[in-house]
Amino acid sequence: MKKKCLAMTMALVCTMAMAACGGDTSGESSTPDSAGQSKDSQEAGGSSAAEGDKEEENSGAEGQESETPEAASTLPDTLENPDLVIVWDTTEEAWNTTLQEDPDAFNLVWSTKAAFEEKYGGTVTVIGVGWGEQQEQVISMVNAGEVCDLAQAHDQNFPTYGAKHVMQDISQYIDLDDDFWYDSTTKAFTFGGVPYAAGADAAPVVISYNKTLFGQMGVKTPMEYFEEGNWNWDAFREVAMAMTGDTDGDGTNDIYGFGWWDSFYVQMLNTNGIVGIDYTSGDGVSSNYTTPQAAEAFTFLQDGYTKDKFIQIPDGDKFISDFKSGKLAMTCEYGFAALTAYECDYEIAWAPLPTGPSGETYDCGGSLTGFSIPVTSANPEGAAVFARMAYELLHDWQNETRIAIYGQEQVDLMNTLSDHINFAPIGIEKYWDANWTIFSGLTDGTPVSTFAQNADEQIKEGATITLGE
Repeated sequence: MKKKCLAMTMALVCTMAMAACGGDTSGESSTPDSAGQSKDSQEAGGSSAAEGDKEEENSGAEGQESETPEAASTLPDTLENPDLVIVWDTTEEAWNTTLQEDPDAFNLVWSTKAAFEEKYGGTVTVIGVGWGEQQEQVISMVNAGEVCDLAQAHDQNFPTYGAKHVMQDISQYIDLDDDFWYDSTTKAFTFGGVPYAAGADAAPVVISYNKTLFGQMGVKTPMEYFEEGNWNWDAFREVAMAMTGDTDGDGTNDIYGFGWWDSFYVQMLNTNGIVGIDYTSGDGVSSNYTTPQAAEAFTFLQDGYTKDKFIQIPDGDKFISDFKSGKLAMTCEYGFAALTAYECDYEIAWAPLPTGPSGETYDCGGSLTGFSIPVTSANPEGAAVFARMAYELLHDWQNETRIAIYGQEQVDLMNTLSDHINFAPIGIEKYWDANWTIFSGLTDGTPVSTFAQNADEQIKEGATITLGE
């Protein structure tokens, strides 16, 4: 899988966070998973994910009310300083175009700007730049001593923002012990013991499966396994093997139990309780590729690709058309896009990722972002209020749409997964080289210890280049 292809796909996923495609906006939050999870670089499950999610939400939300109790707001009545400068990845022109296409669309910053200015007065100045241009814009402003009050934290601009002290310790302005804020986000953007970002939304990676096909084959579904407490790697293999076969008798499987992007290994690391890159060691940045948990994941996947052959060898985004045509029983998606990304004649359902032998229930990968407060902020207190308001408004918007469509039980499960995402930023050089080392090793039979060690060395080298370690 080529980096460019991943970047294009992730751009579509992260657009959901901005409603630029009219998708499930920030609920299908930007950036995918640590080792393959970012708007520019991670893999989402298909270009129609955002659009399909929005279509279902619009079709069923009308006239129905959410039963979810709302968290008590901690927003102050007034602010001494209501002026803010925010760097964001959507221009005003792009946002206005989105509103013309869908007046009910929601954007985490642009929608909040209007509400914030109405409540507190003042002016919120939004500097809209491309996703990949945010880091350069923010660092340039900080180096010049220019005011920048709020910026986005995602897997491409970290670890640089933290390691280079571009951002402030956000716990000075936000109570991270408040259950409103996701621990998964805080943990992901903590470096040297300092939390640099906070967030309250995420999109977990989940299994998307062809429920119709499972019924025809008489195979128990992933959700049935999950509901009985037995959805683990062994069950995943059993199910996938049962759904794999050679229908034309040429000696090669042409239908598979599972298929996705080339960095599915990231998700398996996450379900086994770890992330790919380790920023917590006092010895500098390294990886977790040589850990026992990683060895379990790599061995399982290598067997799935080359021995049991129930996992389709990735070929770009071919898995999308294969899933639509019934040649693939299971794939992955982000959040509720699992139910809406594929237009086909089958009934599609979703389930959490299977739990690894060293993982815990709900462990998963996903995409998440947060807000960070730069060191040149002139109004960090106001920035913290803006961040809180943004996620409160997002939750309200989601409750009006998601619960009406998917029901309280599914929304609660998705929210639980969101707070159990294992995520590590990948904004260092050599990451994609290491990704290829692992993927090629998984599919060509290279000993696990060999490719894991090689990838670990690439990560260390990349960290030296990026951070000067």
